Amino acid sequence: MININKKNKFKNKVFEFLVLFSMTFGIVVGSGIYLKNSSENGVLAAAGKNPYIAIAVWIFVGVVACMMMLSYIEASSAMKNEEHSTLSKFAEKFVGRKWGTVTAIVFAVFYIPLLTTIGSLFLINSSFQAVDAFMLSTSNKGIDDYLRKETRIILEILLSIIILLVIQYLNYKSDKGGKLLQIICSTIKFIPLIMVLVGGIALYTSGQVQSNSFNSEHEPFKVNQIFAALIPVLFAFDGFIDSVTLQKDIEHKSVVAPAMLSGIIACALFYLLVTVSIFISSDDGNVLNLFKAYPALALVFKIIIVLTLITSVNAYSNVYTKVIKAAILENSYVKNLKNINLSNKKLQITAILINIGTLIFFVTVSLLVTWKSREPDYFLASYYSADTAILYVFIIYAVIIGGILNNRRTKKIEVKKLKGGFLIGVITLSLLSFMILYMYYLSLIDSIVIFSKTKDANSLIIPILWAIFLVIGSGIYYFNEFKIKKQNSNISTSIKL
Repeated sequence: MININKKNKFKNKVFEFLVLFSMTFGIVVGSGIYLKNSSENGVLAAAGKNPYIAIAVWIFVGVVACMMMLSYIEASSAMKNEEHSTLSKFAEKFVGRKWGTVTAIVFAVFYIPLLTTIGSLFLINSSFQAVDAFMLSTSNKGIDDYLRKETRIILEILLSIIILLVIQYLNYKSDKGGKLLQIICSTIKFIPLIMVLVGGIALYTSGQVQSNSFNSEHEPFKVNQIFAALIPVLFAFDGFIDSVTLQKDIEHKSVVAPAMLSGIIACALFYLLVTVSIFISSDDGNVLNLFKAYPALALVFKIIIVLTLITSVNAYSNVYTKVIKAAILENSYVKNLKNINLSNKKLQITAILINIGTLIFFVTVSLLVTWKSREPDYFLASYYSADTAILYVFIIYAVIIGGILNNRRTKKIEVKKLKGGFLIGVITLSLLSFMILYMYYLSLIDSIVIFSKTKDANSLIIPILWAIFLVIGSGIYYFNEFKIKKQNSNISTSIKL
């Protein structure tokens, strides 16, 4: 429970509102917006270089995210004080125990560690790119002229691990410190927003932009472009639901709904404004190239973006220990054992070990695949794994929303019903179902068809990662179910005796 100033209820409520707002904003607006708008495989490329399609997808997903948040706010009202307000608990409560286990495995074993490590890797990678670009533009010499390629890669990986350790340690030593860091860094996030808005518009209106995304050539319209752009945009938006886990620590429950809804609306507006500004001032949709004509300004801009990425790593580090604890106590066979000692220290150590293990795994895979090329890329597997994980995560979101809607019919679980919540939920579930089916077609079936025609191995990256996640996740799930069944069998035998 947050008790910053019990003598002043208003200040306490404001602080709690800011914590939830900043955590929601921080979890969503982290690496996603920059990761998916900073490469040749970004949102604009997925939309066939058509900025109108890209903008329409950003708006559409923003609306869907707000609608999803309303359903999960309603679900969170059913949680008792002693219960863990995590997605796995929502899944167990509104769908069933087994679906709760599936959700816990996806988030505790794969998704949150993946997002945390992507944040730290992208943070360091962007820092080096920023310095490198500045050095090349001012002295015609880059980092590679002073460091061997292998040395640079090792240094970037080590710094990424250090970032994970430092932020996890900060959250371990002081929960309040981590939350204050989140508020401060979330405030800093508005600086690049202002720079993109003012700078992008200034560059465009001053005539310094010879061509932009709107007057450049783009591919003929295809329906596939809409759904291809959905995956990176969904990744950029994903994470807002994880902020629901923080409501258990909030003393004034009245701030929960407005804080989280305000957070996701702010994210949607942020993304839309940034996207439009990027498109009117550049022809490649790359946010990191916005001020490339002004080296010093570009360096400052990129450094500020790097600082904002800290919020993503910090937010997921804060949420992750809660997810691990809930997964163990609510969804695993361990919950039936006596004398379970889950101290904060053990949870933090578990979180950091899983995060570092995830980072090392994806870095190793990336380097094995790209080492013989001229440009070894340690970030490749992490980049594609994010799009792969989305295919699992949004199925979980959709099924839970289905359970919440079904509860409106059965009324088995008491919730604080939101006005218009049922209709919004039905529309949201319908949209999600259609989106998921088409994304699976594009990501798996169509990718395999493309490989059969072109023999391009890159087409198989997402299908292979999807299969790996399925095998590992299924193994953990069936092992857990076996242990639970064995425990139940032992209990039945003891009762008979």
